[in-house]
Amino acid sequence: MQRTKFFDPKICMTASLLFVALTAFSQAGAPKKTTTTSRPDVSYKQEHSSSLKKQSGLFADGLKLKMDLSILEETKAREEDEFPMFDPETIPAEDVYGGLWPTSHVAAYGTLTEVPDSFLVNLANFSIPCKGYMTSNFGRRGSRRYHYGVDLKAQIGDTIYAAFDGKVRVKDFERRGYGNYIVLRHPNGLETVYGHLSAFLVKENDVVRSGKPIGLAGNTGRSFGSHLHFEFRFCGKPINPNFIVDFDNKVCHRDEYLVTDSSYKKTTASSKVLYNKAAASTYVESNKEAANKYVSGTVKYHRIKKGDTLSAIAMKYGVSVKNLCSLNRISSRTILREGKSLRVS
Repeated sequence: MQRTKFFDPKICMTASLLFVALTAFSQAGAPKKTTTTSRPDVSYKQEHSSSLKKQSGLFADGLKLKMDLSILEETKAREEDEFPMFDPETIPAEDVYGGLWPTSHVAAYGTLTEVPDSFLVNLANFSIPCKGYMTSNFGRRGSRRYHYGVDLKAQIGDTIYAAFDGKVRVKDFERRGYGNYIVLRHPNGLETVYGHLSAFLVKENDVVRSGKPIGLAGNTGRSFGSHLHFEFRFCGKPINPNFIVDFDNKVCHRDEYLVTDSSYKKTTASSKVLYNKAAASTYVESNKEAANKYVSGTVKYHRIKKGDTLSAIAMKYGVSVKNLCSLNRISSRTILREGKSLRVS
């Protein structure tokens, strides 16, 4: 009996190739399955302040703190419009001082022949030179010496600030007096003196803004403890700082001060007597028509507080709103600014 031949090698090879081709085709056409247990890739991106210096705003630990600077910019622009900086190439109050610009000595105007009989000083841009309390007043020191300014408490190294916009006229040292001292002349006509400094932060002819640092407090010269010696002068003549500044509240009494001959009269009070509200009476000794009405008390002012209105202020002082507006050259619609002064008589 002849055995049937079932397995032909050629047939088997052809069948195998066909099976492989069909399997590959089926896998390519079938949709690709995804498992629900696999975790999707997540990309994390954190921004830090070091990489964002050129962008606006404030960044900390990847968190952007939005900050609107428009209010600050508007305030700065308003201040610059109200108190524009003078030309740094010019001499402040040159017409008042006859073009003189001496770079040594506080009282350096002996050759100045024409001093105004009266001069209205704008005080609206004042900044207190340091925050310390008064330790010594304007007045007599013994029978021979006189203290032409006030002493304000300050520790060695405390920052001293310019009282008004101005230009540095003197930066010098006086061993038996002021020690290291600075004299600033201001566009409003006044000069201010800052004595006993430990260091200078400005040089001669520098232009400074009100409230900007000019030196560091110290104990140099004729001084027996760290403090700031502070003076106001007009054409070299000293003026009692108490008539201009309320040192308790660290602001000017009003926005203007009228300098006259009576402004230079010396008080008989000792410098040991610290200033109080009644002290100004010791300064008024002249009955001339040129007497300083701003010092003598015939002119009164009201310091504006939050919530004040023109009608309320007028009622308080027994005057009309129209009279208030006339005295202060304002209108009934003028916005009252807290901290400013209104003339009421």
